[in-house]
Amino acid sequence: MNLKEQVELLLSQQKHPEIIKKNLDDQKFTHDVLLSLGVRPDSEFYELYTKYFLGSLIGSYSELVDPCSPDSFDGAIMAHEYWDIPKNYILFTTGEGEGGYFYNTEDNSVWDCGLGEQHLLGTDQLRHWSSFYKFMVWYLTPDES
Repeated sequence: MNLKEQVELLLSQQKHPEIIKKNLDDQKFTHDVLLSLGVRPDSEFYELYTKYFLGSLIGSYSELVDPCSPDSFDGAIMAHEYWDIPKNYILFTTGEGEGGYFYNTEDNSVWDCGLGEQHLLGTDQLRHWSSFYKFMVWYLTPDES
């Protein structure tokens, strides 16, 4: 099973999978917002966020948000303006814990970055995943401990 199939399987095991699928109007809106944020239409991030409301997922870690909703879009902009996060990184968690998960639009990677660690983005000094699908498999897999 490839990573995309693993993510789809894990998504189907969510308590309310029918709630997290987007209708065509929401998909179009998401398409427009993601393009404005520099997300490539052939990326894993684009593919999942245009299909699902990932903010409704139940995970064991920081709460994911949909960067395309008005409040979350403001959060992505806030990270750029106030935290000096480079434009190619999109915050897709609440940021309330003084940091969060950032998607890199240039290489499809995901970074776990706290405030004060911005200068470490893109280095091996921060926890990161080489693809959005790898991150999602980790995020959606129940913690066994």
